[in-house]
Amino acid sequence: MSFDWAPPLIGATGPELPARAPQTQPYRPDTVLDGWATDGFAVRAASVRGPGHRASDVPRQDDFALATADGSVIAVVADGVSNAPLSHLGATMVCRTVVDYLLRADDTVDWHDLLRCAGWALVEYAGRQLGEPDPQRAEALLASTVVVALVRPDGPGRAVAHLVRVGDSAAWRLRDGTWEPLLTDPADPQDELLPDGVAALPRVPTEVDPVAVTLVAGDVLVLATDGFAEPLGHGTGDLGRLFGDGLTTPPAMTRLAWMLDFAGGAWDDDRTVLAVWPVPPELP
Repeated sequence: MSFDWAPPLIGATGPELPARAPQTQPYRPDTVLDGWATDGFAVRAASVRGPGHRASDVPRQDDFALATADGSVIAVVADGVSNAPLSHLGATMVCRTVVDYLLRADDTVDWHDLLRCAGWALVEYAGRQLGEPDPQRAEALLASTVVVALVRPDGPGRAVAHLVRVGDSAAWRLRDGTWEPLLTDPADPQDELLPDGVAALPRVPTEVDPVAVTLVAGDVLVLATDGFAEPLGHGTGDLGRLFGDGLTTPPAMTRLAWMLDFAGGAWDDDRTVLAVWPVPPELP
């Protein structure tokens, strides 16, 4: 598929609605990009406001974060819950809290404590900055899903990714154009922070079991919000082929954003994709 200024078309599309400026403070861009490489990894990420939010002046509620420490990659994708009016702030706060925690962690990560700290960051922000000390009000205002990957090198061209999540954001190992889901259907969190309800922070599962997956040269670890996961489905349709081809090697960041700005069908949610490639060291 050629790369031009018109977004990729996935399925039928109706009349294009004009984009409206998001009604939010502080300022939040429609689209954000990131990408870089280390000796063992290449990474790309983009987050794009969906057509529905563009047409209804709602800010982009997705966010992501990338960092590197001791040769590993920290990758986080968060999706603010749509009916929480400040969930765009919640998604950003969750991403930053997770990265800060993992940058300070030693070789053994307490994954339950990681998610608990991310959840309590929302509760503390609501109490300190918004004057809302009730944890249930923090949920109503700031709730966000999250999927986290800590990707560690495991020899030349090889890595092991450790993943956890709360909510319906997703992860895959993309190998030879095939999308392999890495996480089972999310379980509802229990009442450690809040009463039972939707699977989103600040609610935290009672049991957190990280998933470990091996990546080799040619594999791609992909994290995404449900605005991408739902239209992707099993990865056998047009969107799966578009990204399966487009992520064979690390694309230009602008190309990733262009692919992610796909139009068509009923898919109008914000969409975020973060990809990690294990790459072998260069030969002398």
